[in-house]
Amino acid sequence: MVLVHLGQVRSSDLEGRPVRRLYLEHDQDRAEALRAEMLGRPGIVEIVIRLGEGWLELGQPIMIAAVAGRTRGEVFPVLEELVDRLKGEAVSKKEEKG
Repeated sequence: MVLVHLGQVRSSDLEGRPVRRLYLEHDQDRAEALRAEMLGRPGIVEIVIRLGEGWLELGQPIMIAAVAGRTRGEVFPVLEELVDRLKGEAVSKKEEKG
């Protein structure tokens, strides 16, 4: 089972306000620590993470995260937690409104 998350720069924020572009910074060491932690979960065999950086335009990828494992019951919760924790612990962003 392989699941992939592709986060992209959207044209509006969660409140519906227009966004022109996004500035993204990430902590690669923290992302790698999260990857290592999640690789230790039962049934998980590989995790790949790619994080954007700098000014990103609409539609460009912010985050690509892929989790491979034995079953969807093992992979789904790991991907969800990984994405949430990457966003909260390893990525900071600033939206340029417009």
